[in-house]
Amino acid sequence: MNMNSQPEPDNLTKPFPKPENGISFSSSLIVAGVGLLALLLYYFSSGRDESTEKISEQAKENQRSEEQAEKARRKELIAYLQQHPDDEFAHFQLGQLIRNRAPFQALENYSHVTDRHPRYYEAIEAVADIALEQDLPDKAKPALMLLIREYPEESRFQKQLARLFFSAGKYDRALKYAKRSIELGANQAADYLLVADILRQAGRTSEMVGPLKQTLYLEPGLYEAHLNLAFAALYSGDLKTAEREANWCLEQRPVSSIALRYLALIDRNQGNIEEAGSHVEHALQVDPQDFESLLLKSDLLIYQRAGQQAYDLLKPLYAEHQTDRRYISALARAAGLIGKREEALQLQRENQSLIKEEDLKPSSLQSESVEKTQSKLER
Repeated sequence: MNMNSQPEPDNLTKPFPKPENGISFSSSLIVAGVGLLALLLYYFSSGRDESTEKISEQAKENQRSEEQAEKARRKELIAYLQQHPDDEFAHFQLGQLIRNRAPFQALENYSHVTDRHPRYYEAIEAVADIALEQDLPDKAKPALMLLIREYPEESRFQKQLARLFFSAGKYDRALKYAKRSIELGANQAADYLLVADILRQAGRTSEMVGPLKQTLYLEPGLYEAHLNLAFAALYSGDLKTAEREANWCLEQRPVSSIALRYLALIDRNQGNIEEAGSHVEHALQVDPQDFESLLLKSDLLIYQRAGQQAYDLLKPLYAEHQTDRRYISALARAAGLIGKREEALQLQRENQSLIKEEDLKPSSLQSESVEKTQSKLER
């Protein structure tokens, strides 16, 4: 045998057989598996949908049952109260049932609850809440006063009463309760902002800075606090802080007519009349009807001896603002600049009358004293 001879290629043993049928089998198995998985997913998905739908239907059915039971209970209590109108327990129950549905009627029901009822102060609190929601300060005030006497350490009643007096323009009393609310633990940015708002309306501008800084310590990005701080600093003479805060506000809201007006006032106070005019014009582009900006523009025009322009700007506003001393004074000066002396004199007389009227009005503190005296007399 020739040992060097090579075997024929066709006679070579194949080390690994070719899996021709195996590949076909595996593909079929995968397809079957995917199909089965899809069926399972559909089955369980359908089951979940049906289960969710059943739960939803059950919840609706429960809600309908509860509503029907509540309706039946209301009818029962109303019928009972027609026979027993002085039953404060029934009045309380009916008030609880209809409070959200019929707040005015609930208010009437709660008013029948006396201090003999074990849940008397709960009824008083409900009266206060409904009265505040429905803008009935005459009913809210006595209810809150009762709650404060019973729960002197509860800050939320102090805060509610502060807001009530603030809305009524009784700033001294509003400030008293707002500060007391903070003393009792209220420590949100809104609590200090309320104090600042009251001080602003009371004309105590320089005192606003402290509560506003505390507001910003608690909530650094609160736009309203920054805008109020710009105002407080401006009218307290701290023009650097006022400018910084007004610019911050403009960065947040580039179309803030108020921030633009503050910058115009800062420029005017610094003698930069041209820059002030530019800022006030921008403010009026944002809000053409802004009375404060119109008044400031007229002031700048008068300063520049442009009397006719100032007069033409102010005169159309007379019907709406004839009781505003600042407006009347500005219009009188503009009229005087263009030679309308009779009109200027008449406007000066009107201004003097407005000053006298304001002098006759009691201050917030005087109003509080009068109120206390009247309350004692009524007792």
